[in-house]
Amino acid sequence: MINCNNGKKAHNDSAMIKVGRIRYNSWATETLSAADIYIFESELVHITKRHSKELGTIGMTSIDFVKFITSNYNEIRKGSGDSFWLVVRRNKTSNFAAIELTEISKRNNIYIVKSASPVNSKQ
Repeated sequence: MINCNNGKKAHNDSAMIKVGRIRYNSWATETLSAADIYIFESELVHITKRHSKELGTIGMTSIDFVKFITSNYNEIRKGSGDSFWLVVRRNKTSNFAAIELTEISKRNNIYIVKSASPVNSKQ
């Protein structure tokens, strides 16, 4: 069982959890191949430690937050290097949330969550 939601160090840093899938997105500026999205348990621990206050205000755990974005993203943006951001934006002036993905295997079509960011309009 993972302990990422209480912010404890992951016992197995290589434990990967499937959190979603890239879907067909003809509307996106950047396009990505359809692929499964995974996150390492250690990254969930990091998200919990770094963003517990923001996540608490919206009533989500770190894994709930990541799954929410992978299910509801409405923008894809190019990140630095080979990374991409999946973004959930309500409108141009309100809150948004994002996760950064990196592709680790073109052959197996796998993306890994590299970072997550709950951002409000005051930041």
